[in-house]
Amino acid sequence: MQSASAKTFSVNFPSIYEHILTVREHVMGEHRKGDECLSYVSISLQELSSYDEYKGDDLLARFQESCLEERGAVEVIADKTLQVAGLRSDIRTAGSPKGDFYYFGLLPVSSEYGYVFIGDCKSDSREFYEPLFDEILQSLQYLGDLAETLQEGEEAFKSLIDDAIEDNRNITPFSVPADGQECWQIGSHMFVLSGERLCYISDGGGDLYVKIEAQAPEYIDLEQSDIINDYNDRKVYLQFCFKGIYHSGIPTGKFRIEKSKDSSYLSSFWKDGFHYLQDLTAEVSLEAGWLGINGFFNQYPVKVAVKLPIENLVWERYSFLSEQEVSTAAPDIVRRLLLTDPYPGTLEETIRSLTQLEVLSIYFRDSQRAADFKAVPKAVKGLKELRKLSLTGVSALDSLPQWLGDLKKLETIHLSGSKVEGIHPYILQLPVVKELYLSGNQLQSIHPALPEKLETLVLANNRLTSVPGSVTRLQYLDIEKNPLQQLPAELEKIPRLKLELEKKMALLDYTYKGADGQGMVPYDDRRFFAKYDPELLQTLETQINAARLEKFKEGLINCSRKSVALETTEQDTYLEKGNHRFGGLPDLPPGLNYPSFIVGNEQVRGFQFIAQINCAAIAHLQEYLPRTGILYFFVNDLEQMEPKVLYYDGDSSDLQSAKDLDIETAFTYDDDDIYTPFRVASGKYPNIPTMYNAVSLYPELTDLEEMSDEAEQLKNGLEACSVSPVHSMNSYVFKQHGTPEMEAVNEKKGNPEDWMVLLRVSSDDNPGFCFWDAGELYFVIHKSDLEKKDFSNVYCGLESS
Repeated sequence: MQSASAKTFSVNFPSIYEHILTVREHVMGEHRKGDECLSYVSISLQELSSYDEYKGDDLLARFQESCLEERGAVEVIADKTLQVAGLRSDIRTAGSPKGDFYYFGLLPVSSEYGYVFIGDCKSDSREFYEPLFDEILQSLQYLGDLAETLQEGEEAFKSLIDDAIEDNRNITPFSVPADGQECWQIGSHMFVLSGERLCYISDGGGDLYVKIEAQAPEYIDLEQSDIINDYNDRKVYLQFCFKGIYHSGIPTGKFRIEKSKDSSYLSSFWKDGFHYLQDLTAEVSLEAGWLGINGFFNQYPVKVAVKLPIENLVWERYSFLSEQEVSTAAPDIVRRLLLTDPYPGTLEETIRSLTQLEVLSIYFRDSQRAADFKAVPKAVKGLKELRKLSLTGVSALDSLPQWLGDLKKLETIHLSGSKVEGIHPYILQLPVVKELYLSGNQLQSIHPALPEKLETLVLANNRLTSVPGSVTRLQYLDIEKNPLQQLPAELEKIPRLKLELEKKMALLDYTYKGADGQGMVPYDDRRFFAKYDPELLQTLETQINAARLEKFKEGLINCSRKSVALETTEQDTYLEKGNHRFGGLPDLPPGLNYPSFIVGNEQVRGFQFIAQINCAAIAHLQEYLPRTGILYFFVNDLEQMEPKVLYYDGDSSDLQSAKDLDIETAFTYDDDDIYTPFRVASGKYPNIPTMYNAVSLYPELTDLEEMSDEAEQLKNGLEACSVSPVHSMNSYVFKQHGTPEMEAVNEKKGNPEDWMVLLRVSSDDNPGFCFWDAGELYFVIHKSDLEKKDFSNVYCGLESS
């Protein structure tokens, strides 16, 4: 993790965010690959009064309304909350028609101020980045007491405003140089334009991409300079993405950059090679084939005039954003048209001549204009090249015309926020449709005859009570937030099924069939709970009383688990076989090769060894594990998280000693080296859950969520009776969402209460465990499989702090 601090707060970034910048009370981070920004994160202190311009009865409603405008046309995906620095942060996630995912967060810290979090990435990367956004936001900490923080925040805001006023007085408009001479000047320093200047229309987003490079003068002292950094060989670059700039084939427009940001979000700005404190406030102009920049890098005036190579721009890739842009273009070059709040009365005329159009998006934020959009324009019928149609916020639209089925090249249809109750079967016969995004409408049913090539179907937040059996052949199905009453058999076999766990269990065959497919066997569930162990029960009662939590005694005792604490102690020299061990290499069963698998290039690679546990050595601490034998825990890597758990019940003297195994670090597939082997001490203790999310997971303990000091005292008291539970068996695991047992059920069926955490492994400096950012691994097994001593269907997950 990398820590970044402003005056009033600090926040941690995962290591992939290598480009981090702090400007007053604003911290920004970028995950870049070459010149491409894969993800951007921004955290800033702001006045809550800035939301007063938005509609809503309270701050939350106004914040959520602001998210619809913060990054242009977006559709809400979900709302949620997180605990951050002891307070509640509201989150809204959204997606754009162009394939961008946005994560908006607000953490009010007083009636006047709050921290605003924005994260973005491509929609197809959401599953990777959204947990990272959660993680970054939850790492936020105040520096100093709250009153001091707010005072410093107020001063920071005043400074920002004063600087902006001063900059506004001095910025002069750009004009094309009369002599045609290019220039790049910062303060009194003349930079020399160098390298390849890039100017093209991006193939993905359809924006104009511009990058210019320059070399700083040799006389600038790198160690003393506050303009450029000391590690880029004096090279600097400025990079922009522009939207809404088409005018008769010439990029045209003016953009206001304030502290390296454009509040209109019609442009994006990056820089490199400059001192990290340098921030651009300027007017950026596109005019007559030139890029002009007039403004300031902090206190230094900046003036840039560069001739752009616009003659080879492929405008067919460009995303037109307005009817005005279209009016200056030849109809056959307009292939992508993304309209926000268009006048419904002029749409027919705008679209009619665009016979080569491939992407059409119509998005309404203005409720009055949306009320006038009551039918899909008939001109769309003539768009025979159309591949993607998106209609968002169309609140007055109550049907899709049957003739959409005549647009045989349609691959994606996106409809949300409408009154549409059903889709005509003829539309569902489109021959090449692969994706239907139909969330947030009034759909009551879906015709069983789905498109032959359909792979993705999103039906969340409708009025469906069932779905047809034909959906079972899909790759991705989202049917969350529907009043479902019945579902087709084998729906659970869809590779990516989004459905609330409680509905899966109620409406699908979620019976666990056992790791061997032969069903379950009885087991004694009492063995897993501390209250059936007199010694642990006494400890529980004593510590609950000591923490003055008597009113929660029944709930705490009922949920407390009989856990085994495991603590690494000293480095293992492999002199003993079959002992507890974390890291290093295992003492393998006789005749067994080191566990391996085949990667994509037909290369054999080894699993990463995590731990071996001697069951006989801890048989006196619990009754749920086998009485004898060795358990081995492996994972293929920390991305795929495919586990392998082996069990050997034989003579320890027959084991292959780890010191005799010929396994090189390069053989293991995981990026980490082979961990350092450590011996392990063990003990038993009563384990209670963390109170995070108690309202949904442990409702009888809800009030404890606000009693952090008492809960911490109880936890420490319970753990003091044993070795430190750095790692543990049959314990709870802190998670931001759900539990490991619920995750296992989502993937492998059954009921959460029938699964148990076989082993929790924390990041630990002794063996060198560092799971993502100080996270925890957990191996989860069905209690029936444990009874059978069958470890072939274990689930493995990872939670990062």
